Amino acid sequence: MKIKRRDFLKISGITGTGLILGFGLSAGARDKALTHFEPNAFLKIGSDNSIIIFAKNPEIGQGVKTSLPMIIAEELEVDWNSIEIIQAGLDSRLGAQFAGGSTAIKTNWQTLRTAGAAGKSMLIATAAGKWQISESECYAERGVVKNRRNKKQFTYGELAGDASKLKIPETPPLKDPKDFKIIGTSKKGVDNQQIATGTAEFGIDARKEGMLVATILKCPVYGGKVGSFDDSEAKKIDGVRHVIKIDALGPVERVAGVAVVADNTWAAMKGKKALKVTWDYGEGASESSAGILEKFDTYLAKKGEIGLRDDGDVDAAFNKNEKAIEAIYEVPFLSHVPMEPMNYCADVKENECEVWGPTQVPGYVQRLASGIAGIPRENIKVNMTRVGGGFGRRLMADYAADAITISHQIKQPVQVVWSREDDIQYDYYRPAGRYKLKAALDNANKLTAWYLNASTTSRNLFRGSQESPHTTEVFPDGFPAGFVPNFRMEYTPVKTVVPSGAWRAPGHNATAFIDQSFIDEMAHLAKKDPVDFRLEILGNEDKEMPYADHGGPTYSTKRLKNVIKIAAEKSNWHKKEVGIYKGFAAHFMFGAYVAEVVTLSLDANKEPHIENVLAVVDCGIVVNRSGAMSQIEGGIVDGLGAAMFGEVTIADGMAQQDNFDTYKMIRMKDAPKIEVHLVESKESPEGLGEMSLPMISAAYANAIFAATGKRIRKLPVQLSEVSS
Repeated sequence: MKIKRRDFLKISGITGTGLILGFGLSAGARDKALTHFEPNAFLKIGSDNSIIIFAKNPEIGQGVKTSLPMIIAEELEVDWNSIEIIQAGLDSRLGAQFAGGSTAIKTNWQTLRTAGAAGKSMLIATAAGKWQISESECYAERGVVKNRRNKKQFTYGELAGDASKLKIPETPPLKDPKDFKIIGTSKKGVDNQQIATGTAEFGIDARKEGMLVATILKCPVYGGKVGSFDDSEAKKIDGVRHVIKIDALGPVERVAGVAVVADNTWAAMKGKKALKVTWDYGEGASESSAGILEKFDTYLAKKGEIGLRDDGDVDAAFNKNEKAIEAIYEVPFLSHVPMEPMNYCADVKENECEVWGPTQVPGYVQRLASGIAGIPRENIKVNMTRVGGGFGRRLMADYAADAITISHQIKQPVQVVWSREDDIQYDYYRPAGRYKLKAALDNANKLTAWYLNASTTSRNLFRGSQESPHTTEVFPDGFPAGFVPNFRMEYTPVKTVVPSGAWRAPGHNATAFIDQSFIDEMAHLAKKDPVDFRLEILGNEDKEMPYADHGGPTYSTKRLKNVIKIAAEKSNWHKKEVGIYKGFAAHFMFGAYVAEVVTLSLDANKEPHIENVLAVVDCGIVVNRSGAMSQIEGGIVDGLGAAMFGEVTIADGMAQQDNFDTYKMIRMKDAPKIEVHLVESKESPEGLGEMSLPMISAAYANAIFAATGKRIRKLPVQLSEVSS
């Protein structure tokens, strides 16, 4: 396989004298890797002083191709500008390799520090042996081991050959964080220049000699299948080589259709248009947004099927306290719309297979290939390309399954390419939902009762998970649970054929909107400042609150209150300015604490215009400040775009949106000025890729209320209704 303009296959190109290390492995696996000098580890040091660090996880724009190697380089004591970063392929010796849940930094922090520190320790031990002195009389600095007794030194390259003969230490000493020189600084992304100059290679750039291109006409209705098809006109098109019926692998992995395989993309797309297919729509043909909303309302009118929490006596509290509000909130289906549409390459041979493309789950692709082609996993090579946006969409590998299936059938390498229309219409959408909220204040205007009855489509239910359908949709330990003496949460899923999947900050992108908006409603009812009201609920005592969801097992009220206070201070929250309106929201998820303030004004038509957004983030130790700022800013812009415009509607079993004319995205003119403050911390690092998104819709909606007096309880925001 040849990948144009891309060098990641160099992963297998370095042999000869050198030190090769693999960490996060069993001792046996490490010994094997070291003995055989296999290039499947995190780090290589050549006798020519070349230093290569392999980026283990898929790079989907979250910056891990830069930040993860920074951790190794820090402990290895090398000059960041002297090393080469190469994207690794799927390799079991590198541990879990995927992009999801903002877990890359958190879960690899200790392993990668150990990887770099072990390499440094072996190099120091080698130098000490050569000088016949103790290791304590040596130290490493910028790729060199120095002798404390004199000015003698060895470069890492000079030591690499002998160092490779040493036993790898399992617990090498790690640096004191106060001595970090790379971690905590700002490093530009290692692919930035190529991206800016248009030379970066993504999955869709992959090519192989003899490779054909396939496009697929998929069943318009979710859950439908091919009845019959006439490919006579398609086969008349110059360049069309094959027409293949594609069956669904199941209700989740793939939509049924007919694939046209041709010499190039243009011929394949022309052949696709020439197909005549009779579809069997099945039960999905009657599915619609109106029908799903009706089911939501039916379920919200009665007790939820799944009781998730029932603290105190909610009914008695509502009977006792007259100051109460009841409201219905609603969020729509959302599409991921990554810039790079789905595509994937596969070359399936008789007993081996090689694949390339943009994915968040290379290990899942390997399992799919093994199942489809009947090839042992050890004979399947998975290469990872840079990904033009993931946001959770590429946690599904349906498009990779298409490529593997077609290549397996025609015995040739194939690249499956989706159009933008395919990408939007056959997405796995953010679940839609409606939420009935009711809360009450006591005589002191303190929050005394809270009731949430939620009904949504469910990711777990759609994919047939054994886990309860609520676990992907609502979070019983989320704030303000645990702080309200009478608290009840119930949930009922709605079953649908409409595909659903993880969308950036899954679940939280809906719950933060409803919780933080309704908190604002209660603050207004209590005639209290929204920031002060939140701090009052959290209380003066610092607590570790139980939190069973991702990011737990607890969260700190001290850290949550801290970001709230800093955001209020930095935004001059309590300073009132004529014509300026502010909205506040704060949230904990995936181990990080974020507070945001949206400041807006009204234009001549009384339509809200965002002046700026301020975010305060506590994610523990920040590895790459540049990458962190980018993630926070990107999440805010993405979340605002979804709040302003995002919506997929269903009619006759299919999405009514199919391109950017009908699925509107935020534009540059809509993107606000963003001010980010990172809290200095000594706590272990947490993820950051998704944390700024969930609460921005609430902060925006609360600012609109402050400006207009109109509550936003349904997304996307309809500005024409706000300004009327």
